[in-house]
Formats: sequence, C-alpha cells, structure tokens
Amino acid sequence: MQEAGGPPPLDPAPISLWLSASRVTDKEPTELVAVLVNHDGSEATFGVAARIDRWDGQSWVPHRLLAMCLDHWFCTATPQALGPMVVNSIGLSARVDTPGPTERFSTKGLDQGWYRISQTANEGLVAATILQVVAGADPVAPLVSVDMPAISIAPVLVKPTGTIVGMLRPLVPGINSIAEVERALAGLAETAALERWDGRDWKPIATIALKPAASDPLSRSAELPALAEGDYRLVRAGPNGAHIGRFWVTAAAA
Repeated sequence: MQEAGGPPPLDPAPISLWLSASRVTDKEPTELVAVLVNHDGSEATFGVAARIDRWDGQSWVPHRLLAMCLDHWFCTATPQALGPMVVNSIGLSARVDTPGPTERFSTKGLDQGWYRISQTANEGLVAATILQVVAGADPVAPLVSVDMPAISIAPVLVKPTGTIVGMLRPLVPGINSIAEVERALAGLAETAALERWDGRDWKPIATIALKPAASDPLSRSAELPALAEGDYRLVRAGPNGAHIGRFWVTAAAA
C-alpha cells in the first residue's frame, strides 16, 4: 500500500534486500543490517556495492553510494557521494533456504525522506528495499559495537517456527592469530542467554545450550525454539566480558 507522499511499493523480485528496520529517526544516525533474501532459487552473485536513491515525490533519484561492511570486517558503512567508489572484491549470494551474510551500514547524512537501497548482481538481478527516515521513529535495537567481541550468527534471519543455528562464530577485533583468539575465548560459557528487544530494552527469554559446530572448533551451534517475529540476541558470558550476537526472527526467512 502506498502512503500519502510516499513511493509505490517495489515490484516483486527474485531476490530482495531485507533491512533490520525499515523506519528510522533522523535525529541521529542508525546502524542497520541488510541481508539478501532469495525467493525463487535464482542464482546470482552480488558484491558489497549498493546504491541509495531518494524519492522526490514523483520518481527515484540517485542520491548516495554504499560499500557495505561484512560483520567480520569490524566496520560500519556510511553513505558516500555519487562518483567513483572503491569496494572490496567479494561475492555474496543467497539461497531459498539460506539468506545472505550480514551487511552493516549507517544512515549517517540521510535527511527525512524515502530511500531505495539496492544491490545489483553480476547477472543483472537487482535486490532492493525501501527505508524511511522520519522525525518520530521508534528506537532501533542497537547493533554490537564494532570494537567489541561479538558473535557472527548464521543464518542471521531465523524462521518463527524455530531452527538450528549452525554457526555461531566468534568475532574478536584486533586479533590476528589462532592462539590469541583461543585466549580471548577462554572461559566463555557453553550456554547463551536468549534475549528479545521489547522496543526499549533487552528482555531475557531463555537459556540456550551450545554445542561445538561441526565445521569449526572455535564456533558453536544452537537449537532455537519457536519465537515470535522480532529482534533477538544471544549473550555468551565470559571472564573478560560477554560476546553478543544479533539475529532476527522473520517470516522473510521462510
């Protein structure tokens, strides 16, 4: 449904771009996650380059560019002026049963208005979504700071019916060797607190048992129960502070 003054809904596409929030405040920059979602099994390889168009009341107008950050790069992408842009050469993909990786960016510099964010695959397919920046948006659940230990969760989009999260990979900034990683992970709990964002704060839901991941001795897996749609996190306690991983429960993952 088209809102007064807003753009028409995007046409259905084989692959779309999912956002962790579609409506954010203009009072301060908001950090968001974008995820490629495959709806029909189309094969396509994307890069981290993205385009931001702004709705001028009648059509979409080129506005800014983005070079998305992946979670293990420990950075947050910010909108850049139109023109040449240097990006990391990497291929991103999504399957029907496996959403794409976490892509992180900020709304810094985006004034009130409607924006279309899109990524174009090598094969020509375009994955897009619409973001609205307004004065009175509800608070968005904060992402884990890029300079803090965290957990990369895959899949980052989870079905409401529950699922097995096969990869909870540790992310420790400023560390380059396996030995340093092992020291940083020493003493971490083999359980994780499951918490849900209630619109203002994180509320505990359950304690989840962790198991060694088959593909990586440093990672863990977890079986999640059926959960209502919303923003969640897993918090793994340790002697040097908690490691936190964000994920989202959404029908878009089904």
